[in-house]
Amino acid sequence: MAVSILAAGLVCGGCSKKKAEAGSVDLCTKCGQIKDGPLCCKPDQPKCIMCGLVEGSPGCCNIPEGAERAALCTACGHLKDSELCCKPGLPRCQKCGLVKDSPGCCKIPKS
Repeated sequence: MAVSILAAGLVCGGCSKKKAEAGSVDLCTKCGQIKDGPLCCKPDQPKCIMCGLVEGSPGCCNIPEGAERAALCTACGHLKDSELCCKPGLPRCQKCGLVKDSPGCCKIPKS
């Protein structure tokens, strides 16, 4: 089921093909961590007072309230199809190659 983050108007022009090829990493909408990852829904993690997800998780303050699904772009690390997703010219992290300080920076497992 699609959610509002995939709404028209947020897709950046000219890179739809790149994003379609890039894929995505699903985020847990209960905790904000990478879905089914080692930290997903792990008890006793500190919660963010703004969004209620795990503080500092990739989804913290990025997943819209009431969303059933959210995903990070594996090409840039931002919330997939958001206004920052695959935006050209943003500085890249030397360690992971994603956009520096994006929600997925150094958190998306490389396969």
